[in-house]
Amino acid sequence: MNLDDLEILEALRRLLAPVPGLRTVRLVRPGEPVEIPLSRLPAALLEPTAAQDLTWPEIPVGRYHLVEWRLSVQDRAVPGTRAFESLVSLAENCQAAVAAAPTLSGLAADGPPCPRGSVLSPQVGATRLGSLCLEKAVAGHPTALVFPGTSGYWAEQMTGQAEFDGEPLFSSGPHTVSVGSPQRRVKDQTFNGLAGGLALDLGDGPREILQTGILSASSASNLTLVEAAIEAFIDGRTYTLSTPEGVDYPNTRLERYERLGPRQVGTAWHQAYRLTFRQLVR
Repeated sequence: MNLDDLEILEALRRLLAPVPGLRTVRLVRPGEPVEIPLSRLPAALLEPTAAQDLTWPEIPVGRYHLVEWRLSVQDRAVPGTRAFESLVSLAENCQAAVAAAPTLSGLAADGPPCPRGSVLSPQVGATRLGSLCLEKAVAGHPTALVFPGTSGYWAEQMTGQAEFDGEPLFSSGPHTVSVGSPQRRVKDQTFNGLAGGLALDLGDGPREILQTGILSASSASNLTLVEAAIEAFIDGRTYTLSTPEGVDYPNTRLERYERLGPRQVGTAWHQAYRLTFRQLVR
């Protein structure tokens, strides 16, 4: 847990403080037993549970730091009573307050899905929330409704970006370029009555270059425009591909744009992709 993580948690606490009906909103240490005076109920206790670093699948650039937390909304209530219905409504209002401001005033950003993505939504969102559940009752303690959540930010961004024909087509998201080995065209020729064979050197052949990355845009229509700008270069002509490291590969043709799975939505729209280039002449 670092200062940036604590800033994320404090932003969540400030976001919850104005929720109508709450008398106490407190940030607590992991596993710390906390007793709230009856006069300060209903209360919301925000507890950090873990933190982990992630990257997009197959795109090992940048470092996304995900802070995991749980919120416990507590009050004196017995399931099946009006007081419990009020507690459920209060917990749902807490969820709605967080969901309405997922970037936490710019502190959090969309990022890679996490291992718990199947139970948190949206899977790539800046802030991701789980379902409400009733915590096991403990004698002498208030009833608690709990939901998990995560908030993440980019601790390290990729440096440099690939360009094609001088166009920054891929700048909206992280990406990597894998340059294949150059080929040498050789034709083996055999002759009747002669042992062995003859190798004919036909000169340099093309090489394959693969790029894998994420495209991002503020809306589905804008993401379609970004994809269309890339696909417009699948025209059979050759251009210069520049890698994020600043290496140029002239005489390169874009052959294929492949979408890797469906689009994903957080605070923006994201599409994983793979591009296949072929450098015809070195």
